[in-house]
Amino acid sequence: MAISKTSAVFRKTGDTLDFTPGEDVAEGKIIVERGFVCLAQRAIPAGISGALKILQRGEVVEITTDEAIGETDAGTAVYVVPASGIVTKDADDGGETPTAYALLGWTAKAVGADDISFEVVCA
Repeated sequence: MAISKTSAVFRKTGDTLDFTPGEDVAEGKIIVERGFVCLAQRAIPAGISGALKILQRGEVVEITTDEAIGETDAGTAVYVVPASGIVTKDADDGGETPTAYALLGWTAKAVGADDISFEVVCA
């Protein structure tokens, strides 16, 4: 039997995702959840339901890392390591059978060799 009709009801804008973390999540953490790259706009305690902001194409976020990612041209792709939320220029883990990282977006402008903060235009 084939589907002959489909309908939908609008529930809410698709910019947040319900999320209950297994460990405390700090405000500002980048999280890959259910295939979406998200931002914790507020701290979420472990075991407590919260919401993540789904980063939408064209949105700009400022990323701050504890180490510089190195000199980078504007428009360089940056990725998120799903397990840690670390932002990197590497597209995968470099293993024998590489595990791909989630695309966050592209650097909005050139990043200096020692810069630890930079803007990303989301994918």
